[in-house]
Amino acid sequence: MYRPLQICLKLLRKATRSALLLLIVVTAAFAMMRAVPGGPFDGERELPPQARAAIESYYGSDKSPLVSYFHYLTNAIGGDLGPSFRQLGWSVGELISDKIGASLELGAYAILLAICIGVPIGSMAALHPRKLGSRLSMAGTTLFLCAPSFALGPILSCIFARNLHWFRAMGWDDWRCKVLPAITLGLFHAAFIARLTHKSMAKEFCRPYVRTALAKGLSMGMVFRRHIFRNGIGPTVAYLGPTCAGVLSGTFAVENIFHIPGLGRLFVESMCNRDYGIVTGVVLTYAAMIIACNFLADCALVMINPQRSTAD
Repeated sequence: MYRPLQICLKLLRKATRSALLLLIVVTAAFAMMRAVPGGPFDGERELPPQARAAIESYYGSDKSPLVSYFHYLTNAIGGDLGPSFRQLGWSVGELISDKIGASLELGAYAILLAICIGVPIGSMAALHPRKLGSRLSMAGTTLFLCAPSFALGPILSCIFARNLHWFRAMGWDDWRCKVLPAITLGLFHAAFIARLTHKSMAKEFCRPYVRTALAKGLSMGMVFRRHIFRNGIGPTVAYLGPTCAGVLSGTFAVENIFHIPGLGRLFVESMCNRDYGIVTGVVLTYAAMIIACNFLADCALVMINPQRSTAD
C-alpha cells in the first residue's frame, strides 16, 4: 500500500530539480549568446559614439556580463524578457506571445497524432504478434524512424500539395495548411511510441499474473484491458515527456519548411539578425515548456501506477 506523503515528497524533489535545470539553461543560453562575436548593430552603418553609447545604455549592453546576467534573471523571474534589439517597439514577451500559439498548436497536433497512431499499433502488435498486419506495422515503424522531418516534409509537400493538391504547403490560416506539418512532425514519434508500447506490452504477456488470470477462465481481451494495458503503458507515459521535448525542438525545422509563423521560425530569423534578446527568450520558453512536459509526465506516471513509482 503506497503512502501519499512519499508521492508528494517525490514530486517535490522533481519540481526542485526542474527549477534548478531551468536556471542552468537560462545561464548557459545567456553566456553563449554573449560569447558569440559581433552584436545586433554591427551590420548597420557606423554610428557616432554618442548614439552608440545611448543605444547600449538603453539595451543594457554597457554593463558588465555579471551585472547584465543578474539584471536579466531578475526581470525574467518577473516575466519581463526585455526589448527586442531589431524589432523596435516590440518586447520579447510580446513577440513570443504572438508566435507561440502556432507552435503549441502544431506540437499538440503532432503529439495527438503520435499517441493515436503509436499506442493502438503497438498494443495490437503485442496482442496479435503472429498476424501479418502486426508484422507489417512494426516493419513500417522502422521506416518512419529512419525518416527525419527535414527530408519527410519536402517529400509530403511535393506529393500531396504540389502534385495532388489535397493540402497546402505554406501558411497556418487553414486546416489544409496544418495537415502536412502535423504528419511530418508526428510520424517519427508515432513510430517510436508504437515500438515502445509493443515492447512493454509484450513483456507483460510473459508475467505470471497473466497465466494465472487465463487459468481462471478470463479471456485474453479482458486480461489485456484490465491488467496488461495498465501495467504496460507506464514506459509509454514516461516517454511522453521526452516526446514533447522532441516535438517542440522539431518545430524549428518544420516551421521553416512549411513557412509557419511560430517560435521556431522566429528563433532562426533572430539568430540571423543577432537579436540576442529574442534568442535567449525563445530558448528560455522552450526549456520551460520541455521541463514542464517532463514533470507532467512524471506526475501522470505516479497517478497511473503509484506503487511502482514510489518503489523507484
